Amino acid sequence: MNETFGYMTVHPEHELSLSEELGKRCSAYGLSLFRFCPLDIDPVSLQAKGKRYKNGGWENTEEPIPFYIYDRCFYGKGSRSAKSRPITEWLKKHPERVFLGKGLPSKWEVHEFLSSHPSLSFYMPETIKITHFEQISIFLLKERACLLKPAQGSQARGIIAVRMKGRSIEITYHAGKDRKTKSFAGMKDFEKWFNAYLKQSRLTYLLQPLLSLQNKNGYPFDIRTLLQKDENGEWQVRGKGIRSGYQGSFVSNLGSGGESSSFQEWIETYPRKMQYLINDELDTILRTLPEAMEERFSSLFELGLDIGFSKNGSLWILDVNSKPGHKLILKGAPEQAETLHCAPLAYCKHLMQAKNAAKDGVPE
Repeated sequence: MNETFGYMTVHPEHELSLSEELGKRCSAYGLSLFRFCPLDIDPVSLQAKGKRYKNGGWENTEEPIPFYIYDRCFYGKGSRSAKSRPITEWLKKHPERVFLGKGLPSKWEVHEFLSSHPSLSFYMPETIKITHFEQISIFLLKERACLLKPAQGSQARGIIAVRMKGRSIEITYHAGKDRKTKSFAGMKDFEKWFNAYLKQSRLTYLLQPLLSLQNKNGYPFDIRTLLQKDENGEWQVRGKGIRSGYQGSFVSNLGSGGESSSFQEWIETYPRKMQYLINDELDTILRTLPEAMEERFSSLFELGLDIGFSKNGSLWILDVNSKPGHKLILKGAPEQAETLHCAPLAYCKHLMQAKNAAKDGVPE
């Protein structure tokens, strides 16, 4: 009988097509796919209601929580997310369950670690955890601009660009694909607004410099890299792509109106010497960061790295995501589809073999 591969999401229909692609390929790895949500778990019986992929379709069923779980839960502001998160955290600690990747802590904890790493600290922008508004006002009076971002979150939600114009202050943020601006007569007005926003959002915020990360056309952009473990548990770079925002924006996320393009086409616009330097530094980051993160935090299966490139040629690690999307890579390299659809299954099989070898007393 095939081992069950658990595909867990907050919402029942989220990533249905992706899980279906995995379901089609499960049998080749000695697996069968069952997708479920944290809210459909019975913590007493350890049963879950969900859908099993069978004979090319989905079948409603209730069965034991799978031993191996691919966590694709994305948490928003709704009550479903708020209720799902603690259940997921409880499940991660269960001794009879194995997650392909256990995820990462807050952006602040990740930043603190990377900023102290001997090989990666050079690529980390200055970051301050905001505990009082004076930190923002002092930084603004000196630098005239800054970026405020939540310590938890993804897809550019809650990020605010702040600029001083004379004594007045202008903030820019995104609501979906729309760019919004708001102006304040002075620091006191901005402080009143920001403190009220913090109280309402209940978020912890970080402050960073507003880096000049624009392409030759003046559009914000970054380099997104997808890394995954292979069938031997070794980290592999699956692909790189460029995400570009629109003019006047300060983020390049696809969900905020950004567009994707080829990394190779972008880098070839630079002289050969510059291409070599960019690739050399990227290789240093991609070779060092995944293993360092795993050693410091917890087991991981995949990572999405957002890397900024400034006008002076510096590379900056902007974000590290343990539940990356795959659309950007697939758009730029559609031939990678089979590899990406098989990767979670191949790594799960690796975990199964390692478990069986440990049980039999065979060294890996």
